[in-house]
Amino acid sequence: MKKIYTLLSILLLTVILTACGTSTTTEKQDSNTQETENTEVTTSPEVTENSEVDTTQAASPEKELEGTSTESDSNNYSITVLEGYELTAEEPNKDLLFNQENDLQSMRIETFSPEEITLEEIQENIMASLQASNESSTVTEITDDNMIPTHDSIKNVSAHQIDTTDGKVSGYVFERDGLLVKLTVFDTAATPALEKFVQMAETIKSK
Repeated sequence: MKKIYTLLSILLLTVILTACGTSTTTEKQDSNTQETENTEVTTSPEVTENSEVDTTQAASPEKELEGTSTESDSNNYSITVLEGYELTAEEPNKDLLFNQENDLQSMRIETFSPEEITLEEIQENIMASLQASNESSTVTEITDDNMIPTHDSIKNVSAHQIDTTDGKVSGYVFERDGLLVKLTVFDTAATPALEKFVQMAETIKSK
């Protein structure tokens, strides 16, 4: 009889311990599941927010130059002219864009078609013109990106300059949509305006 009671006690203890172990395991699983859900809820808004920021940045448009779109009277191009500057015809096939407050600062604009002349010939001509501005100085290449016309449709850019007694004379040659462009910029040492001329030069395009 005692043996029967002893066996029954052992079986009862085994059932109780098994039930406790199952309950503990279930509680741990439920706890882990809840933590996982909380983590997903917490991180999800951050991912969404970052995605929206990246999309906004990618869609932001390029800033356009604020000025007046002006067509040349005698040449086949247009240009955006900043306030305080004026475009005028200098002589046949040549225009002059100058600073109204300081006419010593100006940019001579010449445009050609590929049938008239090659880009290499224009390059040779501009280099000779720069050297003639000061025979005792040396023509150097412009390497500052802010001083070189850039645009998706501008290619084959050549940029050089030379020091003179009054300031710098810079020469540019480039091609844009079949238009060959030659620019000669005269700038002064005091309050130079070359960067503004370059910004306007970037807007030159065929009519």
